Amino acid sequence: MEIYKKIMRFVAIIEKIVLALSFILVLALTFGNVVARKVFQHSWGFTEEIVVAMFVLLSLLAAGVAAEKAELVNLSLVSEFIGLKGKKVLKVIESVVCVIYSLILTLQGWDRVVVDSKVSPILHIPTKLFWSFIVIGGISMMLHFIENGIIYCVEEKEEQK
Repeated sequence: MEIYKKIMRFVAIIEKIVLALSFILVLALTFGNVVARKVFQHSWGFTEEIVVAMFVLLSLLAAGVAAEKAELVNLSLVSEFIGLKGKKVLKVIESVVCVIYSLILTLQGWDRVVVDSKVSPILHIPTKLFWSFIVIGGISMMLHFIENGIIYCVEEKEEQK
């Protein structure tokens, strides 16, 4: 378990660096496009392709980072009305469902990477690159959901001792 935690800490650092760099890129491109449009009356057409792709990457990686800290939005309507044992069972079910969802997301993204042979209209970048962001985000979420599930189960066993 300790090895997995160390690996996941390293993964989280990489994710946060990628998030920061992606955010800076989106900010710079968007600001530059606004300046170009207002000052030079000429828009940078390529920014839309890059910014939309970066938003996908940002959203999914941020969800993975939030999953790492168990800070994703959830609905506690059911868990408020059940006992401690019910909450434990619900937590395990939640972890399994989240891992399955992340796996489906990753596989669907991978299917698109494999099948898609188009290029973006302005930059002529293979759209496989953009679909790969879904795969990266899905893997990120899956790893963190697995980590949370393992940590929860290990803590439960330690509390029972």
